[in-house]
Amino acid sequence: MYRNSLTHQQGSMLVIALFVIIVLAMLGATMSKMVIASNVTLVTDLTGLRAKHAAQTGLEVLGSQSFPLDNSIQTCNTTVNSNAAFTGIIGFSNCAYTAACNTISITKSGTEHYFYRFTSVGTCQVGDNIVSRTLSVDAMQAR
Repeated sequence: MYRNSLTHQQGSMLVIALFVIIVLAMLGATMSKMVIASNVTLVTDLTGLRAKHAAQTGLEVLGSQSFPLDNSIQTCNTTVNSNAAFTGIIGFSNCAYTAACNTISITKSGTEHYFYRFTSVGTCQVGDNIVSRTLSVDAMQAR
């Protein structure tokens, strides 16, 4: 009886081995796809962070022009672009910004004010991917 059951089981190890090999191959392929997708997501996130910092730099440039340290009241209706030296800064290679500001004269509670609207778009490119971030800031100053 023992000998007969062995003859009936011949070849079943081959089927089990093939099944295990196929399952492990599929698992390996899935894991490699997940790692690749994770790497692409990481690159996009880091590029987005660099683009955000580029846009923030544009806002800071306009802010320093609109609110100088000598406390003189300025209006701002201009657009500035990053210069060529900006891309030479470590961390900002292949990045640029375009920042714009508008000033509107308003009256609030009987007092004249300037209302400033600053908008900056930072873009960074890595390979074929271009990522951009837009930041906006509003400010008001009494005249």
